Amino acid sequence: MDRFKKVQVAGLPLGLYLLCLALTVGCMYAGVIPQKMIPALMVLMVLGEGLAFLGNTIPVVKTYFGGSVMCVLGGAVVTYLGLIPGQTLETLDIFINDSGFLVFYIAALITGSLFNVDRGLLLRATVKILPVACCSMAVGVTLSGVFGLLLGQGFWEGILYIGVPMTSGGMTAGTLPLSEIFSHELGEEASQVLTRMAPATVLGNVTAIVLGGILNNLGRTRPSITGYGTLVNDGKEVKKPRPVEPTLMNLFAGMVLSFAFYQLGALLHHFVDVVPTYAWMILCVVIVKCLGIMPGEMEDAARVWGQFAIKAWTYACLAGIGFVLIDLKTILATLTPLYLLAVVTIVCAITLTAALLGKAVGFYPLESAIAAGMCTTNMGGSGNVAVLSSAQRMELLPFAQIVTRSCGALMLTIGGILVQIVG
Repeated sequence: MDRFKKVQVAGLPLGLYLLCLALTVGCMYAGVIPQKMIPALMVLMVLGEGLAFLGNTIPVVKTYFGGSVMCVLGGAVVTYLGLIPGQTLETLDIFINDSGFLVFYIAALITGSLFNVDRGLLLRATVKILPVACCSMAVGVTLSGVFGLLLGQGFWEGILYIGVPMTSGGMTAGTLPLSEIFSHELGEEASQVLTRMAPATVLGNVTAIVLGGILNNLGRTRPSITGYGTLVNDGKEVKKPRPVEPTLMNLFAGMVLSFAFYQLGALLHHFVDVVPTYAWMILCVVIVKCLGIMPGEMEDAARVWGQFAIKAWTYACLAGIGFVLIDLKTILATLTPLYLLAVVTIVCAITLTAALLGKAVGFYPLESAIAAGMCTTNMGGSGNVAVLSSAQRMELLPFAQIVTRSCGALMLTIGGILVQIVG
């Protein structure tokens, strides 16, 4: 009994958490989850923390996957089984996609993580990681053409409908506009094109999430291949950020800064819409960081706010991804053993190539495999969060975001050119 008294979930004693869980489930099935922020966030936080607790407690799951994978896949399975009432699912969908919960969370992570990186390290790593990511994607996309032949689709069909969607930077910023481009060129309905592309995008991200947990376990057994969240291994000293005590005012200031940088990205996207909002946001933060024009205490505020967001809402965010964005019905409708083998092999090939090339340019192989490899097959910012949480390498988020946005834009361009040539 004493052991159970010490157990905490979501920072609450187990008994109090179970009362909150019972209240949440009761409200869900009573239809009392209106389209408001508090009930939606309550569901995500309570269920997300519970799924994470199970993932970090069940022996086999704990060893190979952990709480982050459990949140995403567990949430997807719960939705697939129809255990989430319709009203609750609709509220979560609106809260995550329309009301911008993921935007709120990812904006905090981008500003916090980029201001948390040493200026010299950021410059040294960025100029190396993009070539590594591009070469790794080239291997994966070429392999998708080979699997296209094996699947009876043809070499270029495999590239256009498997390789390019997987590496295009996510669903809303990648596969969705890609389907519109293909639709315009091929004269097909965009929905039909999207149906063919979506399984590769979703399944590629799920594979990367699972592989992230496996690589984290590999890093524990082979410490020589990992920097435990540090990407660059060039022998140069990296300044560690000074410890900062969270206060109400620096949390507030950090939140305002994250909002301001997001809005700056949105403003620039309004004038140059070919560059996504997040990409503009990242570019602006990187420029400010590299020029050193942000006062030190304000950088600290951004860091503290980002760390708070990670602690408070990561499992809620991951559970929301599972509930709303991972569609197991779409995956299972398309899934065949050979298709699954194709996606898994492509992700593994990209990951291995990034590890080898990363080591050659002065990166830790495991961190390079994650940031320059698996994060090219993610569903945007939410996919990066899921994979990095699974791999327990959230320190890599700034580099993952740079890779995902830059390479995603590149693949949209390449896809648009290829469909005109071979479509």
